[in-house]
Amino acid sequence: MTDSFLLLVFPMRSLTIHLGGYRDCMGLSLRGECTTAAHASHLEQAIEQLLAKGVAKAWIDCQGLHSLNWLGQRALLHADSSAKATNTELYWCGLPSSLVQQLVGNGLDQVLQLRSAADFQGPQFLLPGVAMAS
Repeated sequence: MTDSFLLLVFPMRSLTIHLGGYRDCMGLSLRGECTTAAHASHLEQAIEQLLAKGVAKAWIDCQGLHSLNWLGQRALLHADSSAKATNTELYWCGLPSSLVQQLVGNGLDQVLQLRSAADFQGPQFLLPGVAMAS
């Protein structure tokens, strides 16, 4: 990958996904809810873009994700499976505790690489409250 800066925004009324990176550091930021088939499709498209970069690790900031139902959980699992098929490890960082408990309830916490928000090693400009330099 070249030493370029990339930021793509996939806005949707109730789910916004920021995809960005530089060099071999790629990530996503999820903000809103993932509770409909349209949200799941939206996430799938962003993951496809991310995986096309061919990085070994990708970091997903989930601090702004506040709602997840079975469709959203299935989307996370599908994203993770797609990543593994391309030899990319996805790290899901900062998922709110209420959502982690949902994943614990169905065993997805054992499948997904869940990390704390502090463990996020992706592009810092994806994090909420981080101003991008002009």
